[in-house]
Amino acid sequence: MLRESATLLGTPVDLNGISDPNCKVIDDVPHSEALLRFCDAFLGDDCDAFAAARDCLAQEMGTAAMVDAAGIASNFQRMDRIADAIGIPADAPMVLMQEEFVDELGLQNYASAGNTPKMSWLKRQLTRFVLLPGLRRMIASRNAGA
Repeated sequence: MLRESATLLGTPVDLNGISDPNCKVIDDVPHSEALLRFCDAFLGDDCDAFAAARDCLAQEMGTAAMVDAAGIASNFQRMDRIADAIGIPADAPMVLMQEEFVDELGLQNYASAGNTPKMSWLKRQLTRFVLLPGLRRMIASRNAGA
């Protein structure tokens, strides 16, 4: 969704760094260094590193943004763990929207990728020409109101 929203806003972003543990900055993403540091620490087990990353993010972006980042990271962590644990597949529009992204980042190599079966040709065409245009309009209208 982040990539699609950025594209619809006219500011496409190269998010390859998300899957690269050595990436420390993502061009065109404001505060990416502090955000990546926060995410790495959030997913790690070093409490001191997390406290430092949290403080750095709050200093750079403000306390409210740090709280938002913690809430978003926590929510995604929760959703992914639940979906992976019970084997929830990605829905058809998301599969199509994510295809290029999944290939670029090698996400199909994760065990949970097996939860999402391949789509039939007919379902792929219906999704591409019926569902996706509607979803993109909805994202664009939400972004316009933001």
